[in-house]
Amino acid sequence: MDAELLRVAFRLGFLVAILALITLPFQRPESAEFVVTVMALVIGLVFVGLVAVLVRLSSPPIPRSRDKAPPSGYNTNVPTGSDGRELWKKSSERSDTT
Repeated sequence: MDAELLRVAFRLGFLVAILALITLPFQRPESAEFVVTVMALVIGLVFVGLVAVLVRLSSPPIPRSRDKAPPSGYNTNVPTGSDGRELWKKSSERSDTT
């Protein structure tokens, strides 16, 4: 399906649902307007759900990651088991001798 058409349908469904939610507290529960507002809210939410399913089905699948192993450690440039203190000690020894 066309992405622009789905985007418009999604916005329209949200508009119906939001407007129904805004007017719902101002309706008397025993009135016919309350029933119509609740029905509009349900229809808007169902419409948004259907559009979301259509978007998911029409989009290409997400590619899988091909990483063999996740990087280890906070800083991936430092080898595992080394926290960089040796490098700091060597650099501080050089500065002390000069």
